[in-house]
Amino acid sequence: MIRLFLENRIGVLLILPFYIGFYLFLNSQFPYYKVVGEANLGFWSDALNGPLWIYQLLSGFFILFNAVGLNWIFNSHEFLDKNSYIVSLLYVVTMSFYHSFYSLDGLLVAQTFIILMLSQFFLLKQNSDGRRNVFNAFFFAGVAATFHPLMLLSLPVLFGMILIIRPFVFREIFLGVCGFLVPLTYALVFLWFNNSGLDFKILDSASNFQLQTDFIVTFVFFGILLALGTFSLRTRMQKSSIRLKKQIQIIWLMVFIAIVFGLIDFLYFHQIERFSLLMIPLSILLTYSFLHKSYGIIASIVFYLTIIYSIVKFFIVLPSPDL
Repeated sequence: MIRLFLENRIGVLLILPFYIGFYLFLNSQFPYYKVVGEANLGFWSDALNGPLWIYQLLSGFFILFNAVGLNWIFNSHEFLDKNSYIVSLLYVVTMSFYHSFYSLDGLLVAQTFIILMLSQFFLLKQNSDGRRNVFNAFFFAGVAATFHPLMLLSLPVLFGMILIIRPFVFREIFLGVCGFLVPLTYALVFLWFNNSGLDFKILDSASNFQLQTDFIVTFVFFGILLALGTFSLRTRMQKSSIRLKKQIQIIWLMVFIAIVFGLIDFLYFHQIERFSLLMIPLSILLTYSFLHKSYGIIASIVFYLTIIYSIVKFFIVLPSPDL
């Protein structure tokens, strides 16, 4: 299966809806992850209320859109010499360890706009006018912040992403700030008219079982794959273009943001949901672990074990009903 997605066969993307549907079906039959009727959508939490199946259907749609969009960025910006579709599979499998996969919330919607933001950053060029792309990138980041307010803390890091590719241009930075504030202004007006507040806690509660098993298992599996991917990437970087090196630096900044948010979530709310932001950069970085002659076999074995656990966990122990 991994080899199929590593090859230049765009048709494999048609398999993704079946994978997503399979995970959603398992959770509907063996409710490991709670499906809530009122999603935490950040500033827009009062804008959507409906039956549970709508949240499940929408979450599946966003997972598919994010997987395909992330893979499109990977191929169109030539992270590899040839097209590959393993990024989409990695995103689907790794996201299956988080509640956002099974029930729509603001964190998942924010990921969509973060991916759109990255697409704009990667369009920036050293010697070309970047005002349009900078404004668009920060606008998408602002929209993401309205769905996941903790993204407000990422603004300084976003400036760093620009400076990796382009020199400091005050007009571009100013336009970026304006783009970031536009969606937030509308969101604040919406919040004020609805007389609502913000809830920074994604889930109402989380069981110790999930916290321990999912966090430990994914930390081990993803840690091994990331280590293998980093070793493989280091070899490739010696012969890669300057532009690719800058793109990888932006990806590493995304890793930094996601780890900070994940630690905040873990320490203050005793949850691991914000670590799901790591799945965006990891889906790209982990790809390189399968391409190394020495590490490829190990990476494949670890990834297959990850897939097996992502399915078997539904049948082992069910969490408490109050999850």
